[in-house]
Amino acid sequence: MPRFAQPTLSINSSSSQSEETVEEPVSELDSEMANQINMKCKNMLIEYEQMQNVDDIIYSLSEDETSVIGTRHEEFVKSMALITLDSIPITRTTVAGNIFAELLSKKILSMEAITRGIDAVLKYWNDYLIDYPQFFSYIAAIIAPLLLSQNAFFDFNNLKDCCASIRPDNSTKFFIEVLNKILSSKETQNIKEQLGGILWIYNKWLASEYVPLDIFMPYNQINKYFENDRIGVFLLSIAMYDKLKMTGRKLIHDKLHSWISTNISVEIIKCPQFVRALTIAIIIECLNSNSSYEDFFVHGHVKLLTYYIRSEPLLGPEILAREVQCLYGIQIMSAALEYPEGMVLRLFHKLYQDSIISKESFEIWKKDDKFNAGFDEDLETKNLAVLNSFFLPLELNNSDEDDTYE
Repeated sequence: MPRFAQPTLSINSSSSQSEETVEEPVSELDSEMANQINMKCKNMLIEYEQMQNVDDIIYSLSEDETSVIGTRHEEFVKSMALITLDSIPITRTTVAGNIFAELLSKKILSMEAITRGIDAVLKYWNDYLIDYPQFFSYIAAIIAPLLLSQNAFFDFNNLKDCCASIRPDNSTKFFIEVLNKILSSKETQNIKEQLGGILWIYNKWLASEYVPLDIFMPYNQINKYFENDRIGVFLLSIAMYDKLKMTGRKLIHDKLHSWISTNISVEIIKCPQFVRALTIAIIIECLNSNSSYEDFFVHGHVKLLTYYIRSEPLLGPEILAREVQCLYGIQIMSAALEYPEGMVLRLFHKLYQDSIISKESFEIWKKDDKFNAGFDEDLETKNLAVLNSFFLPLELNNSDEDDTYE
């Protein structure tokens, strides 16, 4: 298929246009007009990369009555995205994303123009993959700046609209690529100034309008695409949260246990990080049911955690590893929510009082100051000062036990 030969987009009115201005149907574009738009977009991309200024682009999109893109905003988005595929360096995909984010924040481009323009490109993913094996990665690099922008107000619900034509069966790879681009983005790396990596993703997901994971990734594809890393744990935790959200609390244990047995492989369940994902899912469900911290981990939650931490035939060290991952799940959610006062302390007390987590695992977690590659790079040093009221009695109890055996 020729690069720009796919069927074109339907009519759309950009929010920046006056009521009298109607976007010209892209389907009526002839090849000469299409080439003019492509050349215009290519020059804009190069100029922006050099000058970091969108003034000329704004003029062409909203003020210049003779501009070929003035009433063709969806075509502009589509053409910019496609041009980046052949760009050298390919980092221009990120540049295109920055342009879209700035134009969206300035209300020059409408959200609909962006989502429909991107979707028009993704629609023919199978053809583009032949020439561009990293096609999904390139388009994900355009999307990442939109999600990361504080002023564009682009969230996961808008991402859903960007890939409407390929959801859900063919959107999994694209969605995972978007998450990986965010994870590796410079904007999420400086954890001293803002939420880093996976913490940012959790925070953005929670702040977005609710979108079930299976909109992007059918649950029956989890086993196929799961990687034992931060993204894998995120996907698993959101999938389990989706199931918890749709289940009454009296049936939490039976329903989720049945769903896990049906959809999640034994190999994944055996990973200690599975317990991290389950803990995160439970916390999100409790938060969204407006439970106070005292009401977190109801009986059904306790049964689930106990079962998956101590599943037979696990050995002692394996159980400890799973208990520690439960604590890391709490630490991640506390960090993602920017450290709600009292949350970690109350949940630690709950886990200890209900005999879900042993003293030894609390001590392992407390002393573990090494970041595990692929999992904990986003976590800051533990704030143990606020947990003194929890750990001091544990240490006193350990001291008393030692005295007993002397």
